[in-house]
Amino acid sequence: MAIPETQLQTWCNQGAQQASAATYTSIQTALAQHNWPGRMNHIVYLQGSYPNATNIRGDSDVDVVVESTNVYYDDMPAEVQKQIGWSQGSYSFNDVRREVITALTNYYPAGKVKPDKKCIRVAGDGSNRLNADVVPCVTFKHFDGTTHKATGIAFWPQEGGLRIVNYPKLHLANGQNKNGICSYNYKPAIRMFKNARNKAQTYSLFPSYFLECLLYNAPTHCFVNSRAATFADVLSWLHEQSQSAGFSLLRCQNGVQFMFGTAAHQVSEQDAKRLINDLVTLWNNW
Repeated sequence: MAIPETQLQTWCNQGAQQASAATYTSIQTALAQHNWPGRMNHIVYLQGSYPNATNIRGDSDVDVVVESTNVYYDDMPAEVQKQIGWSQGSYSFNDVRREVITALTNYYPAGKVKPDKKCIRVAGDGSNRLNADVVPCVTFKHFDGTTHKATGIAFWPQEGGLRIVNYPKLHLANGQNKNGICSYNYKPAIRMFKNARNKAQTYSLFPSYFLECLLYNAPTHCFVNSRAATFADVLSWLHEQSQSAGFSLLRCQNGVQFMFGTAAHQVSEQDAKRLINDLVTLWNNW
């Protein structure tokens, strides 16, 4: 038996927003009160499910980006960089990370701030402020030869690891655009599938970010007012694609990066196929 429309509609509901807003404001205040070095300009913004309006009940951590805008890295070949006289800027990524850690440590009570491999974790206060993952980063520019194609962010994991590049602003803009094209049925569908993933107990292998990217590839006509029809059509399309050679070429919602691979910004194709099969089982055996 298929999952009832009433259950799917419940799964479409958005989670709370007030606590995430309070958390974001608190992080902004902490950073604003810091005495930043001269010319270390930065911008602060949200990424993840909260700004994308895809958060569901039970989502907690708020992802905050602190992007240094007067330092940038790119993927131009070294010979091209030399030819055009490329300069990284006055500060390095490690300089930016150090200043963010200092700003947060000076503002919050002892023990609340814990630098992690990829981010800086700020524990919530148990009431209005949620846990936050603060990501220090620098501007990243993606080039095709000498032609600038896209702007994102870059950071380096601590204790070794390759550079991680992402495009949170493009991800947000493309999601908003698709939601409008789909008569505002796209974002509810993401929340519906996130809850279904949790019910199928495959969330540990397939993070919310990549689930959103997976659905972004589904055709516009799959997202309709009927939640049951949306679930069935999107799942049918995903299952069909997972059996084809083109599945490996699906892109992230940012439109720049491929979803599947072994890089830090990618996920396993086999994990995606497992998720799809688990959702098919959930749908057929409700």
